[in-house]
Amino acid sequence: MSSPMPEIAAYSTGNQKNSTRFLVSGLKKRNYYYLVSGLPDMAMEQSKVPLSLPELMEELRLSLLPEDLQLARLIFLPADNRNLLNLIQKEDKPWEPHGQFSRERMEEGLKEPGQLPDYMSRFHQAYKNEEPFWPAMSWENQLARLGLEYLLEQTDGFLHQWFLFENYLKNTLAAWNIREYRLKTDGQLIGENDVTAALRKSHARDFGLAAELPFLDKLLHALEQDKLMDREKAIDRIKWNYIDELNTFHYFSVEAVLGYLIKWLILHRWTRMDAERGRQVIGHLVGTLENSFEFPKTFALT
Repeated sequence: MSSPMPEIAAYSTGNQKNSTRFLVSGLKKRNYYYLVSGLPDMAMEQSKVPLSLPELMEELRLSLLPEDLQLARLIFLPADNRNLLNLIQKEDKPWEPHGQFSRERMEEGLKEPGQLPDYMSRFHQAYKNEEPFWPAMSWENQLARLGLEYLLEQTDGFLHQWFLFENYLKNTLAAWNIREYRLKTDGQLIGENDVTAALRKSHARDFGLAAELPFLDKLLHALEQDKLMDREKAIDRIKWNYIDELNTFHYFSVEAVLGYLIKWLILHRWTRMDAERGRQVIGHLVGTLENSFEFPKTFALT
């Protein structure tokens, strides 16, 4: 297992939140011509990622302004959330290597204020005291909501739009599953806004959101596909294309770098899935051969 990426030294506490907000519009703009032109091309059809994550993050560490590097690291907070939840709930799951914090650093951060984002410490305290922020929500969804609120507070521009888009996409998928399988809506949608309100109430095929969510028609078409892998691929292609749309006029800026990093994560997910599927196929073939192959009697072992 690869080691986590280099960690951020410290995070804001509740009293310092405004002093550490990393806003794209507030930064001194800089174009990264050498970095962007040197990054290998990527396409969803590739069979493997062109760089390992440590290699890519080292390139970013050497090239990006500190403020821009902080923005890049925000992309990995969802992985840290999953590791945090597994740690708190004492789940025996592998530590996700794409998070910013090692297990040791996160354990230390839960004991020492200021080492982790403030919402993580608040979540940990609420979990220990059995005092949920939103009682109808699972602890997993509560942490996801706290993380989303934090990310939206810390960003604007490209990343802010990306996190909003991803939230709308996930909520739409959740609403579709709720309607398709007649599940309960309570606690399943993350955030309070016009989109989640429509997803909760509307009975229209497109939830009455076709004008607000341009990707909706393609998403609903993807969900009509029978094969799960085809659905997943189509959904990730929506994400990939959205990044391209956001960066139509950002060729060498930090937005281009951030988009590349998100695409890397999408592509890595598929190369990992393809590798696992390949191992399963080979294992199945070997098992079939072992169970069906009969040695001639002349070669029988005694």
